[in-house]
Amino acid sequence: MPRSYPTAGGTPALEGRMPCNSSTLVTRLVEAHGVVLGKTRMHELAEGVTSINVYGGPVLNPYNNTMHVGGSSGGTTAVVAMRMAAGGFCSDTGGSCRIPASVTGVVGFRPSTGCWPAADGIVPMTVTRDTVGVNSRSVSDVKLFNDIFSDCDKSYKAVKVEGLRIGYPKNFWEDIGEETTGAFDAAIEALKAAGVKLVEMDMSLLVDAGNKLLPDVLFYTYEMPRELSRYLFQHGYNISLVELVDKIASPMVKDAMIQRTYKKLDSYPTPADYTLALDTYLPQLKALWKSYHDIYDVDVLLVPTTPITARPIDDVEPYVSINGRKEDNLEIYGRMNMIDCPLGIPGLSIPVGLAADGMPIGIMLYGRPGADADVLSIGEAIEPLFAVTPPPAEEQQCSGCTPSVKVVNVTWNGVGTPLETDTTSAYTLELAGDCALKSAISAA
Repeated sequence: MPRSYPTAGGTPALEGRMPCNSSTLVTRLVEAHGVVLGKTRMHELAEGVTSINVYGGPVLNPYNNTMHVGGSSGGTTAVVAMRMAAGGFCSDTGGSCRIPASVTGVVGFRPSTGCWPAADGIVPMTVTRDTVGVNSRSVSDVKLFNDIFSDCDKSYKAVKVEGLRIGYPKNFWEDIGEETTGAFDAAIEALKAAGVKLVEMDMSLLVDAGNKLLPDVLFYTYEMPRELSRYLFQHGYNISLVELVDKIASPMVKDAMIQRTYKKLDSYPTPADYTLALDTYLPQLKALWKSYHDIYDVDVLLVPTTPITARPIDDVEPYVSINGRKEDNLEIYGRMNMIDCPLGIPGLSIPVGLAADGMPIGIMLYGRPGADADVLSIGEAIEPLFAVTPPPAEEQQCSGCTPSVKVVNVTWNGVGTPLETDTTSAYTLELAGDCALKSAISAA
C-alpha cells in the first residue's frame, strides 16, 4: 500500500515525515473499500483538549468559528460535523475522541483498550492509556467502523429501552456548567419517559482512588519517552526525542515534555511507584469498576461527556471559565474521561442537542471492559430519544485566524482566584471577516 500521508503529530520536528508502512487501521479500511480523504489538524502531540495548535493554527469549531473545537483530535470531529466525511480516526488517551465529539455535536467512541489495533498507527503517548477510536455522525455508523476494526466480540444485541437499567453516578453530575443543565435535564427526562430505570450510585471512591493511585503523570513520565523514542526509531524518522522536544512549538506542551523526559520533579512518581501501579493498583481498580456494574445491576453508566460547552479560543488556554470561576482546562474538559482510560473501558459520547449558548453538548455511556458491543447496542437504542443536533450553518462569520502566544509563563495552579502577579499562557486571535480583533488578557 502506498505511503500517501506524513504522520507529524502536529509538531514541527515531524513535519513531512513519512512512516515506514501504513497502519493496520488504514490497511483494513482500504480492504473494506473505504476511501482515505486525508489527515486533519490536532493538538500538538495530542497534549491538550482544545486543538489550538501553535505551530499550524487552531482548529475552528464549525458551530462558531471563535470557539475551540475540543481535543486532542479536534480536526476529525470538525470534518465530521461539517458533513465532509462519514467518519474519522481519533486517538484517545484522556478523552481525545470524546471531548471534541461533545463540543461539535458528533458521536465519539473509545473502544476498550486492545480491541482496535493501534501500536503501529499513531504517534504514541502511553501504552497503558492509548487507543484509537472513531468519530462519526451516528452510533450506527460507529458500529460499521467497529465491525471493520475491532478484534473483540462484535455480538450486538437487540435492546429494549423500556426496563433498561442505566447507572447514574451522581458524583459525575456535580458542578455542571449552567449553560448545559437544560440539555442534560431534557436528555435525562427523555430516558425516563421511555421507561429507562436510572439507578443512582456514588463512584467518588473509585474516582478518588484512581486520581491518587493512577495519576496521569505516572504513565506519561514512564511510558511516553519510551514509546515515543521507539516510534521514532521504528519508522526511521532519524531524529532523537531530545531534538523533537526542542522543536515543540507550544510552550505549555514543551514544558510538560521537558519535565517528563529529562527534568523530572522530585514530586514525580518513582519507578517503584510505576511498577506498583501496574501490578497492584490497576487490577484492583478494574475489579472495583466491574463491581459497580454487578452490585447495582446496571448495563451501562451515564455521565456528561463534558461539563461545559466550547469556549472562545482566546479564553480557554490554559484556564477555562465554569460557573463564574477559572479552572485548568484539562481538569474541566477531561474530568469525565480520566478514570476510564487507565482502566481500558469503552466510552461512547452521543450528542443531545444544543445547550443554552447554542453550542453542542454530549452525554456518555460507559461499559465493562471488553463490552464494546453492549455499549454500542444500548447507545444505538437510546440515541433517537435525544434532541436532534442540527448541522452547523453553511457560512460562518469568520473565515480564518492566526494564533500567537503572548505569555508563556504559567505561575497560577488553577486553584482559587489568581493573584495580580500570576500569569498564564494566552493566545491572541486575529479573525478575518466581520469579527472584531480579539485579544486575550495576559494576566488572569
